Amino acid sequence: MKTKLLYLTISLTILLGGCKKEVFELPGELETAKTNLAAEFNVLNQHLASAVVNTMAIYPDTVLIREEIKNLVKSSDFVTEFSWITPSGILQIIEPPIYYASQGIDISGQDHIIKTFATKLPVLSHQFYAVEGFYASVVIHPVVKNNIILGAVDALFYPEQLLENVLKPIFEGKDFEMWVMEKGGKTLYDQDAGEIGRNLFTDPLYAGFPELLVAARKIDTEESGTTTYSFYKAGTNQTVTKLTYWDTFELYGTQWKLVWVKAQ
Repeated sequence: MKTKLLYLTISLTILLGGCKKEVFELPGELETAKTNLAAEFNVLNQHLASAVVNTMAIYPDTVLIREEIKNLVKSSDFVTEFSWITPSGILQIIEPPIYYASQGIDISGQDHIIKTFATKLPVLSHQFYAVEGFYASVVIHPVVKNNIILGAVDALFYPEQLLENVLKPIFEGKDFEMWVMEKGGKTLYDQDAGEIGRNLFTDPLYAGFPELLVAARKIDTEESGTTTYSFYKAGTNQTVTKLTYWDTFELYGTQWKLVWVKAQ
């Protein structure tokens, strides 16, 4: 019996030793980026939440709802368009006027519309091709009264513009780079503008860099961590090894991977 217990103790020691987590400390810039990004979304969500309450009080008066949407336009410096969406998924009211041509379009098949109406909860969408003719993301808040969907208020924005505003003051003039990947592999922001919108797992640009693909898979699946990979130095055709740290920003279940890299 003692022999069996000895073997069990040794086996558990080996197993626990093999499961030991990697110890690392994230660069402070990642925490700053995460905090500042959260602050930007907090302000936007406060305005959208107020608009939801106000819209419930004036529904179904579309004249007054338009005034509410106009007020939202004044509240943000990074949102491109605010809109009112009917329960059937029609873009009924849009501001500012430059996007009036998209009013009346049926967007009921878009993933974020389906999700917010099904869950009756706010959603941060994945980047998608908007009917206005460009790639964007939205934060959308459903308007629900007595458990009935009256419609939704949403904010359409360019992720790269928001991320540029948040990240550039952090990395500008420093010896490291920062980029952001949406869970699933799409690059939402990079200091090399030509990489924005590319998917690390499918784009031919990355096919010749297996270390990068391995790192991207790790970044995609783990909340935070550190690794290295080889790729071009920002703005050049020179291949360098990059020390990498990442952390995850999450809003309404959608994850953005904030990545810090430094050429070795």
